[in-house]
Amino acid sequence: MNNRPKTSYREDMGLMMVSIILIAAIFVTCFYFLPLDKGTGDVDGPGEEQGEISITFAVRSLEDLFTTPELQDATISQLQAEMEAGNLTGEQLTQMYIDRILAYDKALDLNSVIAINPSALEVARELDAKRAAGEVLGPLHGIPVIVKANIDVEGMATTAGARVLADMVVREDACIVRRLKEQGAVILGQANMSEFAYATASSRSTLGGIVHNAYDTTRTPGGSSGGSAVAVTCNFAAAGIGTDTGGSIRNPSSFSNLYGMRPSKGLTSISGVFPLKAYKDTVGPMTRTAEDMALIMEAISGGDKDDDYTLEARANVLLGDGYVDDLSEDGLEGMRIGYLTYSFKYGRSVPSDSVQKMLENAIANLEAAGAEIVDVSDVLTQEMIWGFNNGLNTETFEYDVNKYLSEKGDSTRFKTVRDIYYSNFDGNMHMYLDNITAWYAYFAKYFESTYDPYTEMVGNYERVPGWTNMLNERETIARLMEENDIDAVMYLNFFDVSVKEQAHITDPYNAAGYDIIFGPKHGLPEISLPMGFAETDGGHDKELPLGLFIFSSFGEEETLLKLAYAYELQAGEDIRRVPDIVPPLEDTRLNAFLSELINSAYALTDKEYEHGLEPKVQNMLTACKKAEEVDRRDSYATYEAARALAKAYDEVVRAMKIG
Repeated sequence: MNNRPKTSYREDMGLMMVSIILIAAIFVTCFYFLPLDKGTGDVDGPGEEQGEISITFAVRSLEDLFTTPELQDATISQLQAEMEAGNLTGEQLTQMYIDRILAYDKALDLNSVIAINPSALEVARELDAKRAAGEVLGPLHGIPVIVKANIDVEGMATTAGARVLADMVVREDACIVRRLKEQGAVILGQANMSEFAYATASSRSTLGGIVHNAYDTTRTPGGSSGGSAVAVTCNFAAAGIGTDTGGSIRNPSSFSNLYGMRPSKGLTSISGVFPLKAYKDTVGPMTRTAEDMALIMEAISGGDKDDDYTLEARANVLLGDGYVDDLSEDGLEGMRIGYLTYSFKYGRSVPSDSVQKMLENAIANLEAAGAEIVDVSDVLTQEMIWGFNNGLNTETFEYDVNKYLSEKGDSTRFKTVRDIYYSNFDGNMHMYLDNITAWYAYFAKYFESTYDPYTEMVGNYERVPGWTNMLNERETIARLMEENDIDAVMYLNFFDVSVKEQAHITDPYNAAGYDIIFGPKHGLPEISLPMGFAETDGGHDKELPLGLFIFSSFGEEETLLKLAYAYELQAGEDIRRVPDIVPPLEDTRLNAFLSELINSAYALTDKEYEHGLEPKVQNMLTACKKAEEVDRRDSYATYEAARALAKAYDEVVRAMKIG
């Protein structure tokens, strides 16, 4: 497990440069007496007894070797620091993630990844060459990111999970993908999803199968971005991209112990994204840390001439100077966070005892980090909320998809949704398209062309009926929050942990339904914040994660990111846990290092009596014996054996130097 302290990307870069200078000086000073082919340093660590050597050659060499245990939950800034220090390449990192996907995804029936990008390793090598030449494109340089299968990636098929679209290979990247690449990201592959993004209860598709929750594979990860969520929480990629129309980023993030953000509508482009409802669709990050969420948001946000929602929202103004530099430990100081009592206690939202305990702990962490928690149930009343809910719901799927398909040229043999729908004679279509298009299919014989649902002019843009009402309600929410000095509002969207995969088909789904109101209905930014783990229903022995949902006023992503970062630092490591079923893989580089270290240790034994080193040498030989017996398929055990031998080896080398 990677236990390095969390710092910002820019702080890590500064610390990394200082470290490189110190290591270089140590290398020059101490190289002459070492039996292995690297430099050394005698560095007293904090808390060590006076005169004790905490780091010398072998230990330093081990720490400079980026291992598969360190890959577990490594942050983007940590990975960047390793690559800048020369301990890791983008190609090695990409291969590590690919190896994990190939080893676990299908074998464990997770089904989180539909396709690995065949160009990923080549791109990573090219980025490594740029780094070696002194050219770093941005904070994502060499970082593998997985994107949902409804997002265009040049040279790959945009399937939206549908087998019938498996041959729709696109020639251009979606705007979001292009921006990730401009920052140096490696597009690792495409994540499985609810087919055509039409579900939040599960993630099922004819092309990728059923995505299963990595914390309990009998349960759903939620949808529709369930594949992205499972891939990221399993460390199959450094970060993931999902889409959210009615909860599809936040829900699976909640069930996969992740930070997920649905951005303000128009802050991120949907150009090149297979739509569900374009006027509600958003693209956002799914990450293991709040800082990673901010880094991805900074990379993908901004105006796009091919997406007039970004122009209407003035996305470049919303983005401002970015988000990462504003993250701080005291980001919650003085912040007032409202809560909706009716989402915690009433109706379908009554939480289980274990979820209630987890919720109370999350609130305690927010307060300990400096936030004031305020009941705003009488400000945003339940009647008002459901009134908002009834204000905007226009069916646009067929029209939006037809427009998307018309832009693909000969990349697809389908030009309309009806082409796809009536091609289902071979049974390749999942039920979702049938559900979505049932109304259209019924009336297809009466209409020659699809009805245009965008009929209201708002400024220079055609919008769905009710769009002006949505804007007015958005302003009402912002005004009420400002008048009551509220920075953000939290609510509980799930009253228990993830349900069994089949449960949502026969039983009421485990959701209060507030996730479809604030962000989707009014274009507000919203996050899912990990609360930790709770016991599952029925007294099972597994604990499962759950998230707390928090929204803010339009364009207030900075507020939510600062909140999430300060909360994470306060909550500590207890809220994040890698699924047990996906441990580190066997590490060939670590194994080779251990073999070399064993050989070098035995080579020192000839000088045992010359320097009176018998006790230290015997200790080293004992460590050698244990290292020889370790199961090298277990990289945790291998790392511990290597570290124990490295310490014993360094004691002998230091004593020889003194002797």
